[in-house]
This record gives sequence, C-alpha cells and structure tokens, in this order.
Amino acid sequence: MAIPVPIAFGVFIAAVIVTRILQERALRRLSTEAKGRLVEAFSSYRMLALLPLAAIAGLYFLMSSMDAFTTGIMMASYIGGAMLFGLVMQVLIYRKLKAMAIDPGYLKVYSGCRLLMLGAFIVMMLGVVR
Repeated sequence: MAIPVPIAFGVFIAAVIVTRILQERALRRLSTEAKGRLVEAFSSYRMLALLPLAAIAGLYFLMSSMDAFTTGIMMASYIGGAMLFGLVMQVLIYRKLKAMAIDPGYLKVYSGCRLLMLGAFIVMMLGVVR
C-alpha cells in the first residue's frame, strides 16, 4: 500500500505535535515531586538511548553508498531495527513508570501517545519506502 510521501510526513509531524501537547498537559497534572522523580529516574535512559540511535543513523549513512539490492536489504534491517529499538525502549519505560507508581492518568496518556507515534512512524515508513 503506497501512501504519498507528503501525506506520510504530514501524518508523522501531526502526530509529533499532538503527542507533545497531550504529554505536556498530562505532565502539568503531576505534582512537583512526581515531575522531579521522572526527571531523575530517566536521566540514564536518555544517554543509553543515544547508542542505538547512533548505530541506526550510521547504518542509514552506510546504505546511501550501496547498490539498490543491498540498500533494499539494509533498509529492511534499518526499519526493523528502528521499530525494535522503539518498542523495547517503550516497554522498559512503561515498566519503570508502573514501578514508580506514577499517576495512572499520566501513564494512560503516555501509553496512548506512544501508540500514536508508533502508528505515525509506520505510516511514514509506508510513504517513504517503495
């Protein structure tokens, strides 16, 4: 199923904006203490997340210098790797939020936003990958 590239990117950008707004609103409902706990709990995750992202970016630049067949195989690996990375990170974050006994309302909004972003990423990939 081919999705026009401008529509795919539009859906992705719209999802980014909507999820940011929803997450900000949910974050405002948390106490100052809960916000502080969130920042402290996930400071190491931000640094850890950079390593796989750097590997995925490196793979992308490597693909740009290869022939079409090899690029197709690498693109499948790239998309699979990006999806797996995103899914694993979200499961780890969700588990940590649940263990922290964070406000269930925030957890629900966070989970919904992550699902929306995953769907938007898939739409973007369907538009870009031919």
